[in-house]
Amino acid sequence: MEKLTKDLINYFENTSEAIQQVLFVAEVKHPIWDDYLTIIEKATQQIATPIGLLPKEYSIAFIGVHAKTLITGKRDSIGFLITNFRVLSQTDMSGLLKAEKAIITSFTQTNTTEALNESIWESFLEKNKLSVSQEKKVAMQTALKDLLTLLMPKLQELNYLPEKIVKTSDIKERIIELGLEDVVKSYLDNEKKMKKFSEKYAIPNIRFGIVDKPLFGGVYGLVLTPNGITSRELMENSVTCSWDAIKANLATTTEKKDVINAGKENHTIPPYYAEFVGAIIILINEIAHGEVLI
Repeated sequence: MEKLTKDLINYFENTSEAIQQVLFVAEVKHPIWDDYLTIIEKATQQIATPIGLLPKEYSIAFIGVHAKTLITGKRDSIGFLITNFRVLSQTDMSGLLKAEKAIITSFTQTNTTEALNESIWESFLEKNKLSVSQEKKVAMQTALKDLLTLLMPKLQELNYLPEKIVKTSDIKERIIELGLEDVVKSYLDNEKKMKKFSEKYAIPNIRFGIVDKPLFGGVYGLVLTPNGITSRELMENSVTCSWDAIKANLATTTEKKDVINAGKENHTIPPYYAEFVGAIIILINEIAHGEVLI
């Protein structure tokens, strides 16, 4: 790791000022920002802590900017936290609410720098809705590519990265991997509303669900059981599909952002979770294929 640190310092000290503006290397004095240690610490706390650091994981660098909430003055780290195991891409700021968790890209012994860089950057552009100047975007993209080019061969030489990333078959862990832990709740975590859904529509053995109850109107949303999924849109009847039906006709998106088609039926989720439809579809299809156990 000593050689890696020297290479990082050499790159950092000799790169352009535009890149130095957005790059912070752990434990290396910054030529521009006096509060560089605070910036690294804040990035680690805001980006890595909500996900949880892995054993023996540590921050190597942060590439990014701070987004400021006008009302509170709170500053949020937006960009890429690079550790010795992965890149955590943060595209959201908390503001007055809870920020969406960072996108995780884990390193393996077989990763190529080009594929990693392309995947991470495209995902960042797709998810990021915050205002970042074009100049800073270019600097961030260049710094990301340069650091991955520098780091990956050195980390792979240490031979402690996994050969490949194996998806878990445990549904609770998979929900976390997909960033759905605040969306798809277990029966016990949302028991009051799940129980109403179960009793109202005669759905036994609900394991997980995306269920809500407005002030006026019955309980609605989508639930997962060992037999399949059941959903209900407000003011409509419930719809049920078996896992076999979904396996034959996998879940897909529809023209409506809060509606999923699965098993040839449309299933509605609460509209404020529409941005999570892609991850929900992945989970449903993996359960239907037996890759995730419920």
